[in-house]
Formats: sequence, C-alpha cells, structure tokens
Amino acid sequence: MIILLACTFAAFAQDNLAQDNLGDLMTDRPGFTSPSGVVGLGVLQLEKGYTFQSVNQGGATMKTLSGPITLLRFGVTPTLELGFATNGYSWESLHNNLNSTGLNTQSLSGPSDYTVSAKMRLREQTKCLPEFSVTGGLSIPARGSSFTSGGYDPLFTLAAYKDLPHGFSVAANQNFASVSDPSGRYYSSGESLWLSHKLLHVPVFAEVFHTTLDRQDGSETALDAGIYQGIGKNIQIDAEAGHTVSGSRPAWFASLGFVFRDPHRLFHQSWGL
Repeated sequence: MIILLACTFAAFAQDNLAQDNLGDLMTDRPGFTSPSGVVGLGVLQLEKGYTFQSVNQGGATMKTLSGPITLLRFGVTPTLELGFATNGYSWESLHNNLNSTGLNTQSLSGPSDYTVSAKMRLREQTKCLPEFSVTGGLSIPARGSSFTSGGYDPLFTLAAYKDLPHGFSVAANQNFASVSDPSGRYYSSGESLWLSHKLLHVPVFAEVFHTTLDRQDGSETALDAGIYQGIGKNIQIDAEAGHTVSGSRPAWFASLGFVFRDPHRLFHQSWGL
C-alpha cells in the first residue's frame, strides 16, 4: 500500500521538479533518531508510516499496530520549522502465553496523543563540525483514549548530523521529557546514534538507541536497521526492523513509511523572522 501511494505521488513530483529548487529531501524517518536538518522556508512536508511491535513480559505477549504515524512539517524561515505529530490509531492485544486455551486475551484500541513542536537549526555543518538543531514540543492528550498519558507533557531534543568521507553520514540525539502517569510525573530521557551509507546505490542505516520506558519498567536499549530510497526529489519510501538488546521487556518491531514534499514553496518571504 505504501509503495503504491509513493508511486502515485512520484509522477506528480517529477512533473514539478522544475518549479522550484528545494534542495535535498530532509526527513525525520526512518529510525528513532531525528536528524538536525529542517525542511526550509515555505516548504510543506508530510511523513507517514505504520509500526508493528511485539513485546514479551511476565509470561504474556503484547502486540501493537500503530498508524498512520504522521509528522507534518512546515518551514517558516530557512532555519525554523513547525511540526505536528501523532502515532495515529493503535490496536493492541495482550495474550497470556501460560494459558494454552488462549482464552485469556485482552484487546485495546484508541487514538494516540498529539505533539506540536518547533525545530530550529542552530548551525550548518562545516568541514570539521557537525550541524546542530534543537526541538521543543508539547504532547497534547487524546481524551478518553487507552493510549494517552493524560497530561500536557513537554519534550526537548538536541540533534547533530555530519556527512563523513566515503558516503557515510552520522546523526545523534539527546532527548528529554516530563511524562504524566497516574502517579504524577516522571523524568524520561533517551539517546541514539545513527549511521548510514549507500549500498549498491540504496541508502541503508543502522542505529542504536536507549530510552526510558515508564516508571515501573525502567529503560531499554535496542538495535535497528533499514533502508530508505528516494523517488525523484520529493518522495521517499522506507522500511526498518529492530530488536531490544537490554531491558525487562524483550521486543521486536518493524515499520514501513513514506515521505512526500510539496514540490512548490508556499511562500518565499520569512516575514523578517
């Protein structure tokens, strides 16, 4: 389905390449790490995907399908963009592996919380130093959902990116958040490192990330890898899969997605910002 949508958009994008030179496509997917790039002045970009996750914990298996995971990005200046994000709708089933009859199964579904954010590039990369950006956001609860934190939760990300010799590139994130739960608030953090390279003209990546789970389960570390491929200058399709390597909840996950950038700038003036 994702490939079909991407191919549909591709024809439209290719017909409009001459309208405006927007530069290279700068995306936040695939992977946990968000590169430091911004979309650019007057640029509207849509990033979507679906994720499946299977978690084993305490003799039970929890399977979750989420989507469409959506990030809408809009550049208000050459160095500042605004974003709106959500994990879409989630379907979750919890099966007790110790019950051979399979009767002890619970199911939940509902929308995920929303996030509004602003991302600013602080400096471009040089020969020796990486590009840096900072993102600040606020998570807004989806009222009545089983997948909401129930609070207005601030989050903060520092991101760095550097092109390396021989076609390699590296990105890193440091994430902070204040998260709500029934007991109040707790501090959440995460770190990630992302490395990419072209293999037979197709970009591939590998990533390691560590993140807080919740107040009870502590944190986990996971490895993932995948591919992403541009179709023209304004389309990208991607796929990834990964598995935890530490933590109290062994899990594996997989994701498919695409990115579409409007081939026209919606405006050329930054209103003095």
